Amino acid sequence: GSEFVLDATKPMTIVTQFLTDDGTDNGVFSEMRRLYVQDGQVIANSFTNWDGIDKTDSISDTMCSQSKQVFGDIDDFGKKGGLKKQSEAMARGMVLVMSLWDDHDA
Repeated sequence: GSEFVLDATKPMTIVTQFLTDDGTDNGVFSEMRRLYVQDGQVIANSFTNWDGIDKTDSISDTMCSQSKQVFGDIDDFGKKGGLKKQSEAMARGMVLVMSLWDDHDA
């Protein structure tokens, strides 16, 4: 609602950036960043706030690895090559599929 920085009752644009290690279209995927645009204003994603996870507002191999450690999960993504392997898969071509999830406990 209107009491939040981002008002979910109003239209918004979600921008997802796939950043590479060298800043070019041919570099290795190294970071995913999300921004929101509403009423002409760009709103940055929030920062992490967990002990053991470096303060960040994006997804990177470091953030994924630290998250797995903090939450006691197996780092399967890292074992399979992380963002570098995902970069290789993206270079072969992918189709974007979106899904809306509802968490009744949230």
